Amino acid sequence: MSEHSITKKQYLEVAGQYGFTRRELELGFLKVSGFSNRRIAYMYGISEQTVKNHFTHIYEKAWVPGRKEFRELFIE
Repeated sequence: MSEHSITKKQYLEVAGQYGFTRRELELGFLKVSGFSNRRIAYMYGISEQTVKNHFTHIYEKAWVPGRKEFRELFIE
């Protein structure tokens, strides 16, 4: 899916410091793994708007403006 692969262990080591909920951790890992909001919504059986709402909270907690900057938190 992308040129940089991130293991779940690497992701959790960084993400653990932001106080994400369990669902936010799950969705965040899918996002940094390259999944689209539409695909994530389909996988969880929720609306795409709900996924967007989760990511608004995730980005606020991580103090980043968007997807690109969120992903960069996990790339060495």
